Amino acid sequence: MEKEEKFTAANAQELTQQNPKTEESAVKDTEAQPKKKRRIKRLVIILIIAAVAGVSATLIIRACHQKSEYGYEYGDEPMDGPVSYNNGKSNIINPVTKEVIVKDIDWCHYSSNNDEDPIVLFAKNGKRGFCNIVTNEVIVQPTTYTKAWVFSEGLAAVEKNGYIGFVNAKGDVAIKFKYSYRGNPLFEFVFHNGHCVVADSSNKIGVIDHKGRWVIKPLYDNIELAKDYAIVYKDGEFKKQIDFKGNVLQDGIIDYINNLYYEVNYTDLQTGEQKVGEAKINDYYEYRVGGYSGLVDSEGNIITPPIYTDISGITPTLFKAQLQDWTSMVIIDQKGNVLSKVSK
Repeated sequence: MEKEEKFTAANAQELTQQNPKTEESAVKDTEAQPKKKRRIKRLVIILIIAAVAGVSATLIIRACHQKSEYGYEYGDEPMDGPVSYNNGKSNIINPVTKEVIVKDIDWCHYSSNNDEDPIVLFAKNGKRGFCNIVTNEVIVQPTTYTKAWVFSEGLAAVEKNGYIGFVNAKGDVAIKFKYSYRGNPLFEFVFHNGHCVVADSSNKIGVIDHKGRWVIKPLYDNIELAKDYAIVYKDGEFKKQIDFKGNVLQDGIIDYINNLYYEVNYTDLQTGEQKVGEAKINDYYEYRVGGYSGLVDSEGNIITPPIYTDISGITPTLFKAQLQDWTSMVIIDQKGNVLSKVSK
């Protein structure tokens, strides 16, 4: 700082010699320079802070704006909701403008998918319709369909004359009515990762794509979809893992395994009383597939197919097996043989 002050004073003296009239102003200007630098520096800092605050505020406003519009996940209700109530009646409204889209509905169910416009499924006078709560458009009037499902991946299932078809977001039929309706609950007939489980006219189920083409043929009684494969099941058989080209990836899939027990009589060492307890069977287990039971040994060998509704132990090598009418029972041995001999 000392060198800077001497240099500044010398400059002032030189300026005075060149122009005596400017001596006083030159000294004042020289003394003001550090103050100006500080003011400029302070102004720059203020401008930077203001710019950062402005950008942050813009980002926050944008984020709030995006959240306040229609960026909902599948199945979530819009903020404020698409329904209003007036004199005991329900109306579908635009959640932002509050404009009434459909009056006097029976009920509604909201769903949206990623970047698609939110579409509401609703019932009115026993029929099903769809409306878009962004464009305020009723895309399917509640006049034709008695059953319908929520939109998923741009398509929604509707039922007509006992068959399922699919409409698109414009309300046009995109997949024709050729899949049997079996009284499935609401979560069925919904696309996931490009696939949907449907039934054919014989009520066997398979998997279709967005074009309505079978990617897994309708041969099964139950199907569980995953992203890259399906677990398919026929009653009384093992489950299979199949890809969407029909290739069997794994066979012999089961749901879970239970320990088996049988009753034993024993003497309580403290009281001397006779009691009944349970002993675990170590060599055999009950396995379950699709609600049915079979017998397997401790080495993983399948002894019976999954054709019983329940299996329990009698002795370490004898078992009670309940038939599919849920009341009748048979006795089977450790090889799965049904013992039908009656002692005389």
